[in-house]
Amino acid sequence: MANHLTEFMRYTAPDAHALAQGIARQREQLALAVQAGAALATVDHAADLAALLTTDRREQEALPLLREHADAADALPHEEAAGWFWNAYATALQCAGQRDEADRCFAKTLRLARAGGWQRLQALALHHWGRSLVEQGRLADARARIAEALDIRTQLGDARGQASSQKALDTLAELQADVQHNEHGER
Repeated sequence: MANHLTEFMRYTAPDAHALAQGIARQREQLALAVQAGAALATVDHAADLAALLTTDRREQEALPLLREHADAADALPHEEAAGWFWNAYATALQCAGQRDEADRCFAKTLRLARAGGWQRLQALALHHWGRSLVEQGRLADARARIAEALDIRTQLGDARGQASSQKALDTLAELQADVQHNEHGER
């Protein structure tokens, strides 16, 4: 179940060349921020680079990068970039199959987003956490998180995000129906 759903619900960049260019650009920006000793820019670019690497199915490369800059992100809890950092970390952990640690990072992202009033981040973290919960077979928890993400995205007028969360909920409903059918068929 998890393998099929993981790939079905996982985002794939529509343009691999643009993704590769984005990775190269973020590597350069991160190197410049580190060289300048700019903590906030370093956290921001590390998060962006890690998110792109994870999108490119290179979460094993993203994780050491994120670990390297985690203390800097922790030192900036009132900066939205730190919230995005923890969401990128949680997603990379999830995609690497480290779901317990991913759950902790998603919870941290959500706490920061709620405290900061960063609704776009809150919705994305909820959506991604829901996807991770589906992979764990925690379907009711997943539905609650994704439904909350959809509500926030609706309030924000985020049509693309709404479509993504609605698609995830529809897929989840199909999965739940299959699980129920299989449970009743086995009895």
